[in-house]
Amino acid sequence: MATEDTVSDDNLAGAVKAMEDLVEEAIQVYELDKEKVNVIDDLYNSLKIITSYLSFSVDLDPRLLSLPEGIRVVLSPSLDLVIIRSNYKTETKRFDQLTLDETTNVLRYAIPIIISMARTDREIKNKKISFMRQGAKKLKRLPGASQDDLVITDSSVHVEKVESQ
Repeated sequence: MATEDTVSDDNLAGAVKAMEDLVEEAIQVYELDKEKVNVIDDLYNSLKIITSYLSFSVDLDPRLLSLPEGIRVVLSPSLDLVIIRSNYKTETKRFDQLTLDETTNVLRYAIPIIISMARTDREIKNKKISFMRQGAKKLKRLPGASQDDLVITDSSVHVEKVESQ
């Protein structure tokens, strides 16, 4: 009988040890879930500043969100996902409400597209600014065109000097 008690005690000790291991694993999973939420919040807030400034929307492949084809998904500058179903009903989902896999998929897909859009926008703005800069340079070459040399000749405008006291 003593061996049966020893075997039972060993089984009980093993079961208690397994429960302790389960509690430890659960605590670690809980802490990782909390960290995931904090990281996603930080990512969401930082990325939202950039995307709102750039004002680009990106069409996403619906499979990134485990949705069937035929559904249109648009990532807006405010990081809302606008899901337009085939019956034209619309659903909005916030980026920070996605699962970890969905978040990863969307970032991997959308970031290169946003970079490309920003690069194109920068190049267009740069060309326009260069054009205006060249125009301003040409106009400065005109005799008497500097700001200091301009004289207002319109007699309907009366300018008085205001002195502060």
